Amino acid sequence: MGNPITTNSLYAGEAGGYLGAAVKSGKTISEGNISVLEGIKYKKNLTIVTSSGLIADANCDFDANEMTFTDRVLEVTDKKLNLELCANDLEKDWQAADMTAGANNSNIAGDFNAFIMEYLGGQIGQNIEDNIWADMVTNLTADATVVDVTGTTLDASNIIAQMGAVRDAVPSAVFGKEDLKYYLGTDAIRFYIAAMSALSGAMAGAYHAGDVALTFEGVEVVHAPGLAADTMVAARVSNVYVGTDLVSDAVSLKTIDMRETTGANSIRIAGNFSIGVQHGVGGDIVLYS
Repeated sequence: MGNPITTNSLYAGEAGGYLGAAVKSGKTISEGNISVLEGIKYKKNLTIVTSSGLIADANCDFDANEMTFTDRVLEVTDKKLNLELCANDLEKDWQAADMTAGANNSNIAGDFNAFIMEYLGGQIGQNIEDNIWADMVTNLTADATVVDVTGTTLDASNIIAQMGAVRDAVPSAVFGKEDLKYYLGTDAIRFYIAAMSALSGAMAGAYHAGDVALTFEGVEVVHAPGLAADTMVAARVSNVYVGTDLVSDAVSLKTIDMRETTGANSIRIAGNFSIGVQHGVGGDIVLYS
């Protein structure tokens, strides 16, 4: 059974508002480490352009070279969040001292809604973070054009050498691009910081104190908490995508006072949104696993 908490029978976070903030709260999205495509109801075709031999020595002929256009599909999956809270538990544990006397009176709508939106937003953000990288690695593994590097069990003693293997595998056309990043999961990031902190010199102290941005030989190293242990990815931000429908009326996060509808002494929280991932040119991405 659930929790009644609001003097209104329905409280809804607008599309792109509370839920939009929740969807975007995961570290990969919030820090701009992936390209976000909004307004996708079901599928979106990503057009991949490849070409070769376009530039040649000039002569009197016109050589009709070609570009190849292929589509890669980003498909979003509908997600839901359902939660029911008991009014008795809420009224005992939440803000009993501030509530109006009477079994059916509650004056904590503002505080409760602020709390529940923040709490559930964190849960949604973490779920999306995990799914972004689980699904992305699945897609990369299935793409034969992705540059694969056979990994090992990472630790502080080998992380720098293993990141060197990722660096060496980055295609020359990609290396040096401004938006190239090395994506590391939580354990790998921890190992890298430990390894850098153990070095001698002033920079070691800076890493130990967390005073410098994480880079590896000039390329930004980003924390992707959704990546599994012993997995790394090197990719351009412009070549990895997450899609969602944050502009639709179907995207919402609502608190529903069931006393006003069914008479049940409960409150329900319901959220609906969609999410999906895809990559662009597989040959420009390195997967260490």
